[in-house]
Amino acid sequence: MKVALFDFDGTLYPYETFNILMERLKNHPQFKKNHRRFISAFAPVYIGYKLKLVKKHTMQHKAMEYYLRSFKRNSRKEIESFFRDVANDMIEDLRVPLLAKMRQLKQDNYYIMLISGAFKPLLESVFKDFDIDCVIGSQVNYSGEHLDSKSKFERVYAERKIDIIKKHFADKKVDWQNSEAYSDSYADLQMLELVGNPVAVKPDPRLLAVATRKGWKIHQD
Repeated sequence: MKVALFDFDGTLYPYETFNILMERLKNHPQFKKNHRRFISAFAPVYIGYKLKLVKKHTMQHKAMEYYLRSFKRNSRKEIESFFRDVANDMIEDLRVPLLAKMRQLKQDNYYIMLISGAFKPLLESVFKDFDIDCVIGSQVNYSGEHLDSKSKFERVYAERKIDIIKKHFADKKVDWQNSEAYSDSYADLQMLELVGNPVAVKPDPRLLAVATRKGWKIHQD
């Protein structure tokens, strides 16, 4: 069994998803109040980050957690509709050559896994018309028809990705040497090193240095 692992932000999608989500929330006619609630909750954390009192990882985690909690007064239907609307706006900006590569790998019987820190319902909406075997993203939990704001928020990030990948394939015989992985970020170095055919997509400077030194394929389109 060969697998193909795809990151989303900066890889399949050339921009930062969270920036797009913030823009949509701020300008959305129905959810402007959510934006104000988010800013009120997140401001102390961001100030702490700027003062170097809060680590970047913690700041990013809290940003997503408070973003999601801003929807606690909305119904599940409203939340999922919001993510679908954002997804529809994002689809046209996806990297077409990578989408074609994903489809080709699927035809070649690779097991396709999309793994990202982006919210899972957003990812599922973006790729609703793609035959992806497994979509991993930061989970949105519900209690009945509303957001479960009391449950612990689990963000999918660099080190966590490796744990998830290994657990997911623990009972499967994977040909890692002939598998592939795609990412733009040095934070995903462990994921790229897991396979025999890593591809650096528009890599950040640190990943570019590693990819160049190791002779990895570098995708610049």
